[in-house]
Amino acid sequence: MEFRIRKGLDIRLDGEARREVRPLETVRYYVSPSDFRWLKPQLLVQAGSEVAVGTPLFASKEDERVVVVSSVKGTVREIVRGERRSVETIVLEAFPSDPFRKQVDFAEPETSDEVASLLLSNGLWPFLRQRPFSVIPSPDSRPKSLFISCFDSAPLAPEHNFLLQGRAEEFREGVRRLHQLVGAGCPIHLCLRDGAENACFEAAENVQFHHFSGPHPAGNVGTQIHRIDPIDKGECVWYIHSQDVAAIGRFFLTHILSFERMVAITGPCIKSPCYYTMVYGADISTILQEQIEAKNARIISGNILTGKQLSQSPHVRLYDTQLTVIAEGGEREFIGWLLPGFRKWSLSHTFTAWLFRRKTFNHNTSLHGGRRAFVMTDVYEKVFPFEILPLQLLKACLTDDIEQMEELGIYEVDDEDFALCEVVCPSKMEWQKTVREALFRLRKEIGDS
Repeated sequence: MEFRIRKGLDIRLDGEARREVRPLETVRYYVSPSDFRWLKPQLLVQAGSEVAVGTPLFASKEDERVVVVSSVKGTVREIVRGERRSVETIVLEAFPSDPFRKQVDFAEPETSDEVASLLLSNGLWPFLRQRPFSVIPSPDSRPKSLFISCFDSAPLAPEHNFLLQGRAEEFREGVRRLHQLVGAGCPIHLCLRDGAENACFEAAENVQFHHFSGPHPAGNVGTQIHRIDPIDKGECVWYIHSQDVAAIGRFFLTHILSFERMVAITGPCIKSPCYYTMVYGADISTILQEQIEAKNARIISGNILTGKQLSQSPHVRLYDTQLTVIAEGGEREFIGWLLPGFRKWSLSHTFTAWLFRRKTFNHNTSLHGGRRAFVMTDVYEKVFPFEILPLQLLKACLTDDIEQMEELGIYEVDDEDFALCEVVCPSKMEWQKTVREALFRLRKEIGDS
């Protein structure tokens, strides 16, 4: 099927990654429980413990079968704790010889339960997430459908076909194993960018192909789920990144457990934006020292709309495939609103730069205005492609009206779906935080009921 997304917004940012791949050399790695939404960790290692690739570091207190494992062979250098002795970061130090791969012996799985058991015991299960709530799904649940989004429309997002170059067979095998996991009654939806290079994905079997065109958020899995298989109360769908599908396929094809991946280092403050090969959790401070040009820059794991700012333990999170670096703003500009603004972006065409359709901009973190009272406006509808009333839903989230949230479609959305609403908001409201907190309260309410 073909879908044309008409409501949305492409933010054109300087610093797109060139198709050049470099290796990352580091001995330090970070694993943070906070990278996995609402997971309460049960620590399984201690400082000084030796670990191999696939050694469980912590398990979920809700289900001990769900574990997060070490991506390298080495030792636990330090366990950083926060308030009330909560685990913030596990610091690993890798051994210099062959630290990234492990041979695993297992019999060929023949049932869904056997596939699930292998994914769980080897730390591959967290690759899967579910909507609603964007959490790691329970091994006992089964979705009504599974989504694999094979493109990303966020600013400076890496090209999935380049991330998977030479891995078409691994991707096909990963899809086959996921089909074995969810069963024949659960459709697998493969979402592609219309007109892009999709040869790596189109050879997959037992899937339904969907082609999307239009501005961001056409590449958001939430937009794709809403158009193809909307979620009602009591239902869930699973989704997974295409690069993680290939990692699962590599595991079943070669019996080698590895968390190696490709990550795009992007942004206007990067001297030479390109791709790096690394394993998740790798310390990227070496890259930052070599590549960052600005004196005062913000480092973001992910894209500028939905990514997480990195201050300590700089690493790319498991679910991110890009790192973005932009300048910190906050500087006052003299009579800035009187200037023609050839280098300024504006949604409302206030500045003349909108005349240059393909121009990219050196955005920074400035809000360009202070926070103010919540203004009732229709600006959200211009960038929100869901058949949902965004303003009314956001008001229900602010007032914690669970019944109203459910009626307005809260189960279909996640905080990332409101990122563009933040960008265009005249009141400078933090809508992603509002939606995320509302979803947390809703999940707790469902669990307690």
